[in-house]
Amino acid sequence: MRELTPHCTRSAILTVAEVIDETADARSIVFDVPENHSDKFTDYLPGQFLTLRIPSEQTGSVARCYSLSSAPGRGELPKVTVKRTNGGYGSNWICDHLAAGSQIEALPPSGVFTPANIHAPLLLIAAGSGVTPVMSILKTALATGTGPITFFYANRSESDVIFAEQLRELQAAHPNRLVVVHWLESLQGLPSAKSLAAFFRPMAGSHSAYVCGPGPFMDA
Repeated sequence: MRELTPHCTRSAILTVAEVIDETADARSIVFDVPENHSDKFTDYLPGQFLTLRIPSEQTGSVARCYSLSSAPGRGELPKVTVKRTNGGYGSNWICDHLAAGSQIEALPPSGVFTPANIHAPLLLIAAGSGVTPVMSILKTALATGTGPITFFYANRSESDVIFAEQLRELQAAHPNRLVVVHWLESLQGLPSAKSLAAFFRPMAGSHSAYVCGPGPFMDA
């Protein structure tokens, strides 16, 4: 395999350790980190993202940001989870081309979608692939925090639920702290502002809320 060279002093060449099929159109990419860059890529905050340099025949390369679904400080290798989007060059290239042993250039984790108080009661709200940074926050809060957590997760159908098995395992391991609520469009229709307000109202003022998902869902 051709050796890659970083384009800037902050970036590093990461090697893909494993590719995990999460659903029919979503994959998790697990990275090995060079020892000389270990501190920059393993000491991050839950909810942050990696910026990956993706080859492009038209421009040479394009930069795309993908949230880390791994949690820091839990012995996990850095992992991003990518869902194919219609016409999305970066997501489709990653899902089609990256395999164990592949190399890709990345900038260290960054971003401000992180919990201000990991011990506070948390309301985590996600839809579709928006679950990726929320999953990192959830795992970190369960491992190091103390407050109750409600995780509301909306998807089109049961087969679209990313991390379904992991969520079942986390709920079973933390029955007194974690409540997971699935909203399936195939059964319940699109979640409206009215239905969401009815569900979230009891937690208003007592929980710190973090929401990530498609624009219309976040607007609602």
